[in-house]
Amino acid sequence: MAEEMMEEVPVIVIEDEEGNEVYYHEETSLEYDGKKFSILVRYTEDENGEEAIPEDAETIIARVEMEDGEPLYVAPTDEEFEAVLQEYEKMFNEE
Repeated sequence: MAEEMMEEVPVIVIEDEEGNEVYYHEETSLEYDGKKFSILVRYTEDENGEEAIPEDAETIIARVEMEDGEPLYVAPTDEEFEAVLQEYEKMFNEE
């Protein structure tokens, strides 16, 4: 019997406005104005309690800053958000 090998995907935990932990995975990253930004897609659980990413999953843009050698995901400025969104849409439309 062949064993299925599943790629382990890093999970990024972000606290929402109400203090709840929300789980995301990084779909892609890109640079803008010398800074790194990540496109994060929210994990959810399917009916079996397994992690899943539905097609209409919440997606956010986060600026990645390094703090003590660890990535820290923070909200971009409005200008950064708009510019990164445009770059991401260009990448998506090229595929």
